[in-house]
Amino acid sequence: MKQKPSLLMLSMSWALIIALLMTAVSFMHNFQGELSDPLTGSIRWGDVGFLFLAWFVAAELIMLIGGGLYFGGKILLRRLKR
Repeated sequence: MKQKPSLLMLSMSWALIIALLMTAVSFMHNFQGELSDPLTGSIRWGDVGFLFLAWFVAAELIMLIGGGLYFGGKILLRRLKR
């Protein structure tokens, strides 16, 4: 018996992919040195982790809001057709 995929898990996996890509882009550009220590020039991994977490939360919130709007509109249109 096939199971339906969980929409929340799909949303979280897409948010993870988006967060990884955006962190990589930000990490490559290095925000003009904002992710590195000004004295030593080494990368502050805590800041990179916080940046990833911020991108993940932002992407997940947008996915959940979009899903809510989609399903809310679908329910509203179904009620209007009656």
